[in-house]
Amino acid sequence: MNNIPTRNLLLLLAALSLCCLIENAESANILALLPSSSPSHVIFEISVARQMAMRHHNVTIISVLPLKEDWLHPSMKHLKLDKGLLDMTMAVNSTQYSGLARVKSFMEMYKTMIVGQGDILDDPKMKELIYNTGNNFDLILWGYFAGDYFFGLAEHFDCPVALLWPNIPIIAISNLMGNPIEMSYTVTTMMNMAADTTGFGFRLKNVLANAVESVLTQLRDKWSKPIYEKYFPSDKYVSYEKAKERVSLVLFSHHFSEKPVRPLVPGMIEIGGIHLDEETKPLPKDIKEFVSSAEHGVIFFSLGTNVKAKHLQPQTLEKVFNVLSKLPQRVLWKCDDESNVPGNSTNILYRKWLPQADILGHPKTVLFFCHGGKGGITEAKFYGVPMVGLPIFGDQPMNMEEVVMKGYGLSIEHDESLTEEVIRKTVKEVLENTSYRNSVKQFSNLYRDRPFKIKDNAVYWLEYVIRYKGAPHMQSPLKTMSFVEANNLDAYACILLVFYLIALLVKLILRLIINLVCRKWMGKSKRD
Repeated sequence: MNNIPTRNLLLLLAALSLCCLIENAESANILALLPSSSPSHVIFEISVARQMAMRHHNVTIISVLPLKEDWLHPSMKHLKLDKGLLDMTMAVNSTQYSGLARVKSFMEMYKTMIVGQGDILDDPKMKELIYNTGNNFDLILWGYFAGDYFFGLAEHFDCPVALLWPNIPIIAISNLMGNPIEMSYTVTTMMNMAADTTGFGFRLKNVLANAVESVLTQLRDKWSKPIYEKYFPSDKYVSYEKAKERVSLVLFSHHFSEKPVRPLVPGMIEIGGIHLDEETKPLPKDIKEFVSSAEHGVIFFSLGTNVKAKHLQPQTLEKVFNVLSKLPQRVLWKCDDESNVPGNSTNILYRKWLPQADILGHPKTVLFFCHGGKGGITEAKFYGVPMVGLPIFGDQPMNMEEVVMKGYGLSIEHDESLTEEVIRKTVKEVLENTSYRNSVKQFSNLYRDRPFKIKDNAVYWLEYVIRYKGAPHMQSPLKTMSFVEANNLDAYACILLVFYLIALLVKLILRLIINLVCRKWMGKSKRD
């Protein structure tokens, strides 16, 4: 140390101090609100929050689910709430009805989810966070899930909101961002994304689907507004409608290569695949040994985190086991309970938890037997793995329709007609017909080909919104326009009124001319 000239030492200390000042100046306080009770949603959302923590921002995570340690960055602060956790079984149960009974079941579930999440604002840890005067945030990252009353938090902390959404934007999100809804060629989430977007039939169905989704959006507001007014009273906060204008950015899990292409305002950012890595992590030792010795490849079987054995038709898992256990491939099987499995076979390894992305990214994985969840399908497409799906509820049937239509795999109906023979034929078709692997591999190349890394793109736009205090200059004017203004109904009415008045004027002039001509003719007749 004594050999270093004093001047150089002072310069070094000055540089280090400047670096610390710059880091502190650029570090933002971010509140990541992740209220979803679905682990697959949280995996996507926590990936964004973790990237912000890795860029030296101060991130506070609020969740109703317990989070795995490897999901979090060491610098993150995590608050696990005691209230607000929903039983996802009701989502499965709502699909077991038909006709009006199914509609009624869905509406009850929808209301329960929206109203039930309001309990989060009553949780003691949340109250402490809100009313502790020492807390302040520069941005709220919200895993958009249920009621819009959470916009009150942005009013309380006086900061912008960035929404995280694990699919294509729903109408509620498009309305919040002022993003155009082009019903003539862009599908709603209630339609099959792989549908042919040409022709009258598609447009008619899409208009009706948009109408249904718009009704759900109105109901969402009807049930959310009273909760907002309870926790964010009008004598201290702006109105519910005004609070929703706090949203500045939406990061959603999609990429235009997945189609259909849709118009997006600047604040709508595609980050599909953000939770995945080009280079997968090494597998745990026991799984690695099992996979490495798989001469004919590996099949990965998983029905996700929300679907449990109790949600399936009787003997479904036994039928799947009877088929997979007789194949030459080895099988990694994610199960609910390792002590209660459908059978034992030397080619099957059961685990309650498996590193899904790392398995799908392994070169020996030849098939993904899944339930059709958006997250799992995204991972399979990212790594180019063909699929066999057994969709159970929610968007899973539509997701698998897209997989089938695009040639990435096949789907099996989960009903009384499910037999071992159906499973066997479907699995062998996808394994032996190379067209499925070729198609999904080709898509994988398209999906990964981007000008920027997905994680860097997400961080850039979040920091952009922080830098420019919500970036009001990039907000669409459609955000604050009424339905009449947004659709030019008043302008059309004005034009029609002008045409109507012109028509009346022309009619009046013609009548006057006719009267004058008639009088002149009658006068001439009398003289004759």
